[in-house]
Amino acid sequence: MDGARRHDDPAVNVYFHTFGCKANQYDTEVVRQAFADQGAVLVDDPAVADLAVVNSCTVTHESETKLRRLVRRLGRQERRLETVVMGCAAALDDGTIAALPAVRAVVGGADPARVLRAAGFTASPPDPLTSPPDPLSALRRGATANGHAFPLSTQWRGSQGVRSRGWLKIQDGCDEHCTFCATTIARGRNRSRAIPELVAEAKALAGHHAEIVLTGVHIGTYGRDRATDPGREPGVDPEPPGLVDPRAGARGQSSLGELLEALIAAVPQVRFRLSSIEATEVET
Repeated sequence: MDGARRHDDPAVNVYFHTFGCKANQYDTEVVRQAFADQGAVLVDDPAVADLAVVNSCTVTHESETKLRRLVRRLGRQERRLETVVMGCAAALDDGTIAALPAVRAVVGGADPARVLRAAGFTASPPDPLTSPPDPLSALRRGATANGHAFPLSTQWRGSQGVRSRGWLKIQDGCDEHCTFCATTIARGRNRSRAIPELVAEAKALAGHHAEIVLTGVHIGTYGRDRATDPGREPGVDPEPPGLVDPRAGARGQSSLGELLEALIAAVPQVRFRLSSIEATEVET
């Protein structure tokens, strides 16, 4: 692939591989859908791909070693496969990843628009943290809410097969600045999605999944970054009470407990699971 793609160019076969956490896997699916919406063909076999997109992880040295090994292997294929590396390790790259064989671009983070541009596409899909992702048509995905298609469905296929659980990313980033963790540098500050947006996405997922996993980088801090949420009045606790941090209510913020209440009320037939939360962040 050379330069920007034109609308009349033949379809491109794109192979995706993900390292790391559930948040990374959610991000990959959003990017996958953005590519499919631009006419790319998503393939499970790199041998038939024209381009590879690899979502990287920087939590351990082992994950970065596996990333470099995979990128080198893709570059040694009979069909020399260009690779776009995205994600956390890409955000912290000092040039090591960019220097690997056949690396087309290194894109820090998981913005679908930036990954598309790096691959030679020109579309600019919305940021899933500020508006519901709309990368695939309802005809292909089969689940919509308010005219939007959402990123997870029973038809998500890949090296790990079809998933029985849906994943709902409720926030990204972290404000803790732990000295042993590179996540804050790689993913930035805490950014929470609005409750109405998450409820709409959960309703779409509920048509395909009996269980939805709430995921993110630091989900216990959900809502702390938001000055107010739409429809909330500072100092007024929501109804019913009991699961909300009173400090969040006083600030007009939503909490993880309030989000769970809203999700359970909207889709009571679904089991909600928390991917990871610290004991000190459980509301009482």
